[in-house]
Amino acid sequence: MNTKVQYDKMTARIFFYTFGCKVNQVEIENLKKEALNAGYTISEDLSNADIVVINSCTVTDKADKKYHSLIRKIKRNYPDITIVTTGCLPSIEKNIENSDIIVPNEQKENLFHYISHGNSSKHTDNTLINDENAVNSSGKTRAFIKIQDGCNSYCSYCIIPFARGNLKSRDLHSIKAEFEDKLREGYKEIVLVGIHIGNYGKDTNVSFSDMIQELVNLPGDFRIRLSSIEVSEVDDKLIELFENYPRKICRHFHIPIQSATDKILSLMNRNYSVSEFNQTIKKIRNKLGDVNIGTDVIVGFPSETKEDFDNTVNYLYHMNFGYIHVFPYSERKGTKAAEMKDVVPLKTRKERAKFLRDVSEDLKFSHSKKYFGQKVRVLVESDGKGLTDSYLAVNLLNHAEKNTFVNAQIIGINVDGTLMGKVIDE
Repeated sequence: MNTKVQYDKMTARIFFYTFGCKVNQVEIENLKKEALNAGYTISEDLSNADIVVINSCTVTDKADKKYHSLIRKIKRNYPDITIVTTGCLPSIEKNIENSDIIVPNEQKENLFHYISHGNSSKHTDNTLINDENAVNSSGKTRAFIKIQDGCNSYCSYCIIPFARGNLKSRDLHSIKAEFEDKLREGYKEIVLVGIHIGNYGKDTNVSFSDMIQELVNLPGDFRIRLSSIEVSEVDDKLIELFENYPRKICRHFHIPIQSATDKILSLMNRNYSVSEFNQTIKKIRNKLGDVNIGTDVIVGFPSETKEDFDNTVNYLYHMNFGYIHVFPYSERKGTKAAEMKDVVPLKTRKERAKFLRDVSEDLKFSHSKKYFGQKVRVLVESDGKGLTDSYLAVNLLNHAEKNTFVNAQIIGINVDGTLMGKVIDE
């Protein structure tokens, strides 16, 4: 698309701002494309915009506060700008002060149609539309495709099912079409994202593994990376696909455990035991070898004792994770966990989170040093930097062309777990 020609036709300028997860980031990039197609200009400067579209997040109370702080600042400093709020927050907070137009997630596709027909005018009554995808990184290296939305799990600490609704899988044909478009555009790595990607297809007749099978059979030199997936959704067929397509599926899983004590997992309404989780991790490693498996852990959940926390730490080492994303528990109004007793003090939560981040650094370095002296395949993301399929950053000591796959000999490990490599011939 020739954006110069588009810009010559545009009058209304839109500034986009997004909070939260990778799904929100993908959605905001899609909205930018829709804005250009609808005849708007994308503004990179809020002070030079007529409209601001905010893609909100409501996963924690802190996220809500950040949104409200931003919107008050915009209203104060740019009183004439039209503020459009979309994302997860409108599904939870029905009357958002200072927002001129509110668009729930499920009606996001009509956003520009409404603004256009409304002539971008103000609607101080918080009008609700009733009509019924690093985002694409510069240099065409990595793209993100949203394959589903919503979640049916209702973990006790999570507001997302109430904000996003139940599972909605995207049509397989549209996923394949977008995937092929990304390949034609030159992307070498495509990340599949969603709110709960492993649940893909449970509302249709296509399973998650079936979808992966369709994508890996497409021609081309590319690789697929999965975003976070639940342990119960790593089935034998998916593991077999990893085994059969080692160049097309990244040897990297991100599988949230959240806690390594059955008591806390039950209170969280997670649908597995520590033993079941451990069995799946062993199955993956037995079939695939030393793949990089990362995880999420929530510390300081109600009723978590020091013994529970120490047990979790021991299991994290035992399962040999490559890294941990650590989240101190944060109450979210409207969830079951927010009403639970035996609240862990904030100070204790912060202390446990800090300790676990140090554990993560230790695990990351231990995993990375296994690559010393080995040859790895690297996707060059910028001059001197790249990423392995196992999700390890590599500092390349000699020149390699951006957006190409190269082989590198690992000759050093940095203290932060990043690798140092020298590009070598095939």
